[in-house]
Amino acid sequence: MVVCGIAGLLLNPSGDHILPAALLAAGIAFLVIGFIRRRRFGNNPEQDERSRKIGAWGISYSWFVGLFFMTALFWLDYSAVVSLSAGSALAASIIVMTLSAVVFQVYLSRAGDVA
Repeated sequence: MVVCGIAGLLLNPSGDHILPAALLAAGIAFLVIGFIRRRRFGNNPEQDERSRKIGAWGISYSWFVGLFFMTALFWLDYSAVVSLSAGSALAASIIVMTLSAVVFQVYLSRAGDVA
């Protein structure tokens, strides 16, 4: 991704720079996360039964929050309280689901264990 991002920036200097910049940023983020995980865990497994269970419950809770959020957006649009474009509604839904997944997983990992 880093190589494709750099190539896109260099080979098309007068064009659109959004996609190459996104590829470059994502590639750098993947590299940094890989180095951090390698340093933290070494050759040991990154997950155990507890962390898989916390991840599954966190994603499940996030799915419900996203479903309720999208239902609320539908009713707000239907009752003409808020008028959102499809792209705005989709972006808001993605942000809510992503952030709620992170929040639930952090909360559940600090709480200890689930069910």
